[in-house]
Amino acid sequence: MTDRFYIPQPVNDVLPREQSGSSGQTVDELQRIQHIYLELMISSLTGNIYRDAPRAPFGPKTFDPDLREHGRDWPSHAQTMIGIKRLANLRTLTESVITDNVPGDLIETGVWRGGACILMRAVLWAHNISDRCVWVADSFEGLPPADESRYPADAGSSFHKYEELVVSIEQVQENFRAYGLLDEQVKFIKGWFKDTLPNVPIGQLALLRLDGDMYESTMDALTNLYPKLSPNGYAIIDDYHVVPACKAAVNDYCAANGLQPEIREIDGVGVYWRKPREREPVEGPAEIMRANGLMDSRDVQTARLNWAVIELSLSVISRLNQSLAERDAQIARLNESVSERDTQMARINHANVDLNEKMEVLLSSASWRITKPMRILQDIFDTSKLDHPSRNPADSDRSR
Repeated sequence: MTDRFYIPQPVNDVLPREQSGSSGQTVDELQRIQHIYLELMISSLTGNIYRDAPRAPFGPKTFDPDLREHGRDWPSHAQTMIGIKRLANLRTLTESVITDNVPGDLIETGVWRGGACILMRAVLWAHNISDRCVWVADSFEGLPPADESRYPADAGSSFHKYEELVVSIEQVQENFRAYGLLDEQVKFIKGWFKDTLPNVPIGQLALLRLDGDMYESTMDALTNLYPKLSPNGYAIIDDYHVVPACKAAVNDYCAANGLQPEIREIDGVGVYWRKPREREPVEGPAEIMRANGLMDSRDVQTARLNWAVIELSLSVISRLNQSLAERDAQIARLNESVSERDTQMARINHANVDLNEKMEVLLSSASWRITKPMRILQDIFDTSKLDHPSRNPADSDRSR
């Protein structure tokens, strides 16, 4: 049956032999051919090239280029419904992992008619990559009914009712074959994700594309596949902004695993992020010198011990310096208190000096001398009142 379909040669073999050198013109021509081929694949896979009308149970019945660009309708015959922008993003990220040598295969969970996986295989073919596989994971029976007891976020889901989402594995394989891309680099995983993904024979992944819509499907894929995603690899979430259960699964998985990905937008529907590179262990001076042939293993052990002693000494010195700094701070606060006390004493002394000066002026004044007899009489009078405390002052007044 394969003979009925055109099977292309790798793009590298398309160029004329006289251009097979390493000149810049040859490279530019190769890149031009790759670009034309992949752009044509995107246009064909989305149905944009032949204005494929939608057939979904909702939305318009005629082709709308804007809806198709953003993947907001269900095509009648096209192999993907994710739209031009998300498919172009998938091409870019696939080429990125090739250019950056990110190790691993590529996978999509939830493939419908297989269009996104066909494009990934086309990118590998265009760049003559033969050591990576594209994994095509789906139930090929549509979506499962919601397991509301385990995944409340899926409550009320009706995805399992849409017959348009049911595409057999044979039909998806036929779609690959139509583009000449069904070969040993395409692997199929048939069944519900909860049953298949825990045991899938994948070592590493460079790109992980999730299009399971539901909370359960998204969580199953993240739990079983994200740990296999290589650093600098990409995770793509198709329905992040249009299916709340999908977004909830992503957020819950990231929160549970301490992840804070830098989520980037694609088209208002899908998002992606790049898995951070793990921190490489820092080599000590001894290991660096050994790597350069300046030390043998015994010297390295001695150097490690010396460095340990030095680090301990530096730690002790650091703590001592911290204690000295705290002591200096206490002394500074004490000096500040003493300074405030001295300031207050100076104010009191100044007030006393001022009072003494005023007393001297008063005692030396003429008024003080003239009123001295009156003050003496007043003292005598006050003393007499103290000697007769029971005497009524009113009686004294009457006797006068």
